[in-house]
Amino acid sequence: MKSTSPSYQRIYIVVCLITGISAVLIRARAAINDLWMDEIWSVELVRELHSALGVFTRTHHDNNHYLNSLFIYFLGQHGNWPAYRILSEIAGIGIIVVAWFIGARRARPTAFFSLLLVSFSYVAILYSSEARGYAALVFFCFVCFLILESFFENPRWQMAAWFSVSAVLGFTSHLTFVIFVAASLIWFWARLFLARMSLVKIIAWTLGFYALPLVYLCVLYLVDIRYLEIGGGTPIGVASGYGAMLAWIWGGPNASWLQYVTGGLAAIGLLAGVLLLIKQRSDEWIFFTGVAVVVPLCMPLFEHGTLHYVRYFIVAFGFILLLLGRLLARMWQSRGLGKIACSLLVLLFLVLNARDIGSLFKYGRGQLGDAVRFMAEKSKEQPLTFGGDQDFRIKFMLSFYWRALMGDKEAVYYDHENWPTTGPEWAVFHKESFTQPVPPGKNFTDKYGNWYELVRTYPTAPLSGVHLFLYRKIPKPGPA
Repeated sequence: MKSTSPSYQRIYIVVCLITGISAVLIRARAAINDLWMDEIWSVELVRELHSALGVFTRTHHDNNHYLNSLFIYFLGQHGNWPAYRILSEIAGIGIIVVAWFIGARRARPTAFFSLLLVSFSYVAILYSSEARGYAALVFFCFVCFLILESFFENPRWQMAAWFSVSAVLGFTSHLTFVIFVAASLIWFWARLFLARMSLVKIIAWTLGFYALPLVYLCVLYLVDIRYLEIGGGTPIGVASGYGAMLAWIWGGPNASWLQYVTGGLAAIGLLAGVLLLIKQRSDEWIFFTGVAVVVPLCMPLFEHGTLHYVRYFIVAFGFILLLLGRLLARMWQSRGLGKIACSLLVLLFLVLNARDIGSLFKYGRGQLGDAVRFMAEKSKEQPLTFGGDQDFRIKFMLSFYWRALMGDKEAVYYDHENWPTTGPEWAVFHKESFTQPVPPGKNFTDKYGNWYELVRTYPTAPLSGVHLFLYRKIPKPGPA
């Protein structure tokens, strides 16, 4: 952009600062609610360790994100404590800053739209306010991408050192950093080959950038990955998970026809962004195609999991946002219809994501603490007795909150096999966050003929937590 007007520059700086500060405040607000199941799981896994090294050598669980687990370990055990999310909050702020720097290497509009999309994306906000490894993962992906771009302009060995350290931290954040490594390595080789470097130099630079991260990955495989256990969940195919990720690029709602619209818009935007790079004769199309499409969709060839949630495509998600930032900037810099189309797309993005953010502020991640307080307050039996539709999840989540909120006060959970003939006082049902918070029914009868009535529903925000439905035992209705 060629404008040199001081007033324009001041307006641009002020708008970027307001956008960034607003994004930081939103993330801080999003972090102030109850921990949900996967966060609780991280805390409980760390509770069993006697040394920090055990994060790598003892846990062997897919919910163990090394960097996040180390952070929790050194903070200590404090129950339902939002401070466990500080690392993700910092990483989330870092994502915003680095996204702006990546865009600023091209033009001010690119920097602004990259900043805007990353700042107000519901998915980016959600995972920047959870005690998991996803925010740090995206941060180190962006940092490594920025380092590679700087290296291609001015090759220096210092860049190799910074990249290696950042990549090691990326793997320590989350193992799906391998998606970035695979896509960037192909791009790295293509760029050096097109620069007509000798084979010896290509090998030397490859070793300088990728040797340490790949050796580190091999070490992780030997001490942890080969023993890894999958925690479980509702099966989701790779095509469904990837499609949902595309829908959430624009802020697609749960279980709605609108997801087809937002997913289609994201797919069109992704294709248009890649074609734009090809038209500009930029070899970055190789990287973006690899990181956003090819490598994520090929992951099932190398693993046997069936839980392809949106968060497992978070690397692709982040780089699609950056690519769309470039596309929106190009539309804004064009005349007439381009500016109108850009404005409408940005408005759609902000409206849909604002609704999702509002849901997160209102419902949090399942309101587990509120559910425990409600049962404790309304219970007529001592000790409180409850059961659930899924023993592990319900017992695990609510027991954590019961211990944190009620201390030594006794409560009894009955597994399905040990359900008493008189029935527990409470029955807790749940549904995944990617479904609508519709209860199974207003009443149900257990296998012993005990009657239960729905007394409270606790919805959760999309993509996090679970919807809870509390049923309470009532007298069996007499004959009409």
